[in-house]
Formats: sequence, structure tokens, C-alpha cells
Amino acid sequence: MKHLRAWVLDTWRPLLAALAVVVVVGILLTFRIGSLTHGASLAEREYINTLQSGRQILNEPIFIVHKLPVYILFKLNIHRIGVYRLVSVFMAASMVVSTYFILKRWYSLRVALLGSWLALSAAATLHIGRLALPEASFLLFMPMVAAIVWMHTTTRPHLALVMLSFLTGFSLYIPGFFWLIVALYIWQRKDFWEAIKTMRGELQLLCGFIIIFCVLPLGLSAIQVPQNLLLAAGLPTHLPSISQIGKNILAVPMQLFIRGLNNPIYNLGRLPLLDVFSTVMIALGAYSLRYNLTHMRTQLVLGGAILFGILIAAGGLPVTVLLPLLYLLAAGGIGFMLQQWFTVFPRNPLARIIATTLVSVTVVMASFYNINRYFIAWPQTPATRQAFNQSLVK
Repeated sequence: MKHLRAWVLDTWRPLLAALAVVVVVGILLTFRIGSLTHGASLAEREYINTLQSGRQILNEPIFIVHKLPVYILFKLNIHRIGVYRLVSVFMAASMVVSTYFILKRWYSLRVALLGSWLALSAAATLHIGRLALPEASFLLFMPMVAAIVWMHTTTRPHLALVMLSFLTGFSLYIPGFFWLIVALYIWQRKDFWEAIKTMRGELQLLCGFIIIFCVLPLGLSAIQVPQNLLLAAGLPTHLPSISQIGKNILAVPMQLFIRGLNNPIYNLGRLPLLDVFSTVMIALGAYSLRYNLTHMRTQLVLGGAILFGILIAAGGLPVTVLLPLLYLLAAGGIGFMLQQWFTVFPRNPLARIIATTLVSVTVVMASFYNINRYFIAWPQTPATRQAFNQSLVK
């Protein structure tokens, strides 16, 4: 009884904080999940209708991490679009939680809270993470990074390796993540090998079995449809021209910071995907990397940006695949700005409180803008009403 009481006294605060995070994330990502729009979009309906056959999923397993839950819901004879959208909600929630985990270990609790909240409330996250479409799978980049960080910051990396085995297997079905996995394993090969050597034999077999089991459907489908390997690698089926590569490269800053695509499913009008505050913080975060070129976070962010940038230029991936990396950069900008302020006023508690308050208020204002943009402005536009007018009932 004493041990139970001591455990409760030691853990009630973290448990309460974790519960508060779950409630906040759950409310924002599920609020009016099925009723914010008047129906499903045509893209959502067609996507769900293509997943009527399990054999068809095995023949085209790309995005299987998203397709399989949707297929199960379809077999349960569910005709509510809000339920199907919960698959993407789960992926967005895992991205936010992983962002908090990463930032807390890279920076501080203050930066972790502000950075993860900024990522959660971003209009781009709300659009991607609340649609019954497979693009939400790109948000699983963050759990991959979290598993790597966890392996480096824990004294018992075995559980992290088991989790990483699952993520590795499923990530092979997300376009472009194959190269990310190859780069990560080459980059961290020494640490992986040291951790694997200390694992028990049964855990080594478990990790190997998980990866083989997860990769098997992709291998079988590639025998029948070799094109699936190109899709899994995030490569286009036809080589783009030089002019098209240039357009794809220019599309990155244009869509992110200047003028987004006129696609009412993913965006409000032609607004850029990111707000002004996030843009400034991303620029500041990118600038701060020059002071920590040998740090793990710098190499990971720059390496991921270069890798995904090449695949976007080739026309195999959308610009939105960069969003998780940009959220890390924005959080880095917040941390860098606070660090510079604290350096100027190292022993003045009032100055530190003022700086923290001003930054927190600015983050809340940016979040308020994004939340209003998504929940109020976007569903009321005629283009959105026209795009979301489908019913899942045939």
C-alpha cells in the first residue's frame, strides 16, 4: 500500500499533464469532425470506395498504414465520414505528441509546449489531419524521429528499437520514406549496431520478424506491379523535364509562404500554408542551425529537408511532406529567440518573465488566427461547400 501511495504521489502530476494534453489534442482534432463540412469530398468518397477489397489493397499497398484502418471501418459497414477521418486524426495526434517529446529533449519544456501547440493548431495540420485521405501518413515522419531521439536519450534502447522496427516496416509504404529510412540507418549505423548487440536474442528475432512481416506485402506486390516500387520510393513514373523540375522547386516557397494552391479541400483560397509568425520562426530556426552544425537535430533537419526537397523537385511528393520538418524549425526559432533574450538578461527574472509571456501570447495569437481560418472561414466559403457535398451512402 505504501508503494502504491508513493507511486501516486510521484506520478500524479505527469499523469494529470498527460491527460490534459490528450484532452486538448483530442478536442481540437475531433471537434465537429463529421459536421464541419456538409458532407465528404469527392476525393474522400473515391478513396474509401477503392478500399472495398483486401486483395486490392495488397496489390496496391502504398499508404497501407492508412488504407488498412479505413478498410476495416468499411467492412464494419460504417457510412459516417467523421469516423473515417479519425484514422488521419490519430496520425496527426501522434505527430503532435512526438513533436512535444522531441522538443522537450532538444530544447526545454517551455519550447516543447509552444512548439507542439503551434504544430497542432496550424491550419495545414488541421486540413491534412482531419480528412479521410492518405496524405496524413506523411505526418508519421515525426514518430520516426521521436524513436531515434528516444533511442539516444534512454538507458534502455531495446523498446525504442522494437518501436522503430514497426515504424520502419510501415514507413516503407509511405512515398519517399524509403530513402529516409536508408539515410537514418546509414547515419546512425554505429548506434544501431551497439544497441542491437546488447539486445537479447529473442528481441533481435522479434525486430527482424516485424520488419520482414511488414515488408512482405510490398515485395509481393512489386513482383506483380513493379511500379509500386517507384511509388514507395516517392519517384515519378515518368522523368520530369528541366522546366518542370524548376517549377516544382519554385512551388515549395510559393505554396508554403506566398500563395498556396487553389484547392478548397486542403486550403482556404490561395492563402499560403503557413502563417506569418510561423514563417518568421522558421527563418530564425534555420538561421540558428549554423551555430550547431554538428548537433544531431541540425543534421536530421537539414538531411530530411534536402532529401524531401529532391523528391519534391522530381515530382514524386507534395510540398506538404515538409510540414513536420518546418514545425521543428519553427520551434527551434522560438527556442533561439528566447535563448538570445535570456543571454542578454541572464539574472533578471522580470525580463525573463516578460520575454516568455510575449512569445507565448504571440504563439496564442498565431494559433487563434489558424483556428479561425480553419474552423470558421474555410467551411463557410462557397468553394468549400461545393467541394464537400458527397455522401458515402450509395
